[in-house]
Amino acid sequence: MDITWAQISSGAIQTPYSSQISKYTLHQTKILESTIPINVLQSPETRTLLIEKDNKPARLHLGMARAKDLCAATYTLTSTEEFKKAINHTYTPQKEALSAALVREPIAQSPFLNTYLGSGFESRIYILMDVHHIKDEKTGIKGIGAKVCDYKIDLPQGREQEVLDDIKLAVIYDSIAAGRNIIAGIKNLKERCPNLEKIVTVSVYATYTGCERIAKACNELGLNIEMFCMHELLDASPINEYDSFYPHWNICKEDEIVMKQFYGERYHDICMGGDWTANTLGKDQAIDIFITQLKDIGIDPKKFGLKS
Repeated sequence: MDITWAQISSGAIQTPYSSQISKYTLHQTKILESTIPINVLQSPETRTLLIEKDNKPARLHLGMARAKDLCAATYTLTSTEEFKKAINHTYTPQKEALSAALVREPIAQSPFLNTYLGSGFESRIYILMDVHHIKDEKTGIKGIGAKVCDYKIDLPQGREQEVLDDIKLAVIYDSIAAGRNIIAGIKNLKERCPNLEKIVTVSVYATYTGCERIAKACNELGLNIEMFCMHELLDASPINEYDSFYPHWNICKEDEIVMKQFYGERYHDICMGGDWTANTLGKDQAIDIFITQLKDIGIDPKKFGLKS
């Protein structure tokens, strides 16, 4: 049965977590021979990151309003029993759990750093990782490689390696396109934390391609992994594996209708996220990027009330 947003908003569809900030549904798919779970959370706030509340594509849902919805969606996701189970919420010694944030754009990604509101990681954020896309040495193309550039480790002085040796779990907050940044981060973490056992990822946008690539990397390192993302598991651009497109395997059919109304037959060819930082901190830049991408697929920006 297809669930409508009207049913969820009216309370006609009851969820096991009606006492949480937002009503939501959690869908699960698995990859790599159905062994690795990807949990897809859908709530009113996650929807606004793809489709606005007035049923328009959310590329113009910008600034503080977008940031507030992202914070609420992150809080809801990390409040779920599924997420708490994934991070083994029964851990008591702080040194046994680690929260690692990939902070290429730390201000815009502050909702990830505030995830402790729902997950109980108040004292467990030990490491902040700065991971960047770098140019490939052979081709010179930027974006097909990644490098861990900097680290902030907040560990007891004189006991750093002792704590790192005891760490078994890493929670990584970053969106997933091709997955290369997260893979670089995981490999670096495994080197520093030799007894690391499990990775949990939390993403606003995540693609099937990137999730599959990360899962394979974890398998090769002998690590378990579970993934969480918001609203839909997206489709990576076949051109650059960086832009994230609306998926052919979408969950919400109502959203697909909205996409078709505004983008026509090219609704699988427009980037869902745009410029991450500009979406919250640089409205003019975000709009300029959107206009350019609309023109690239032959759509008049005037359809969105924008100057062409």
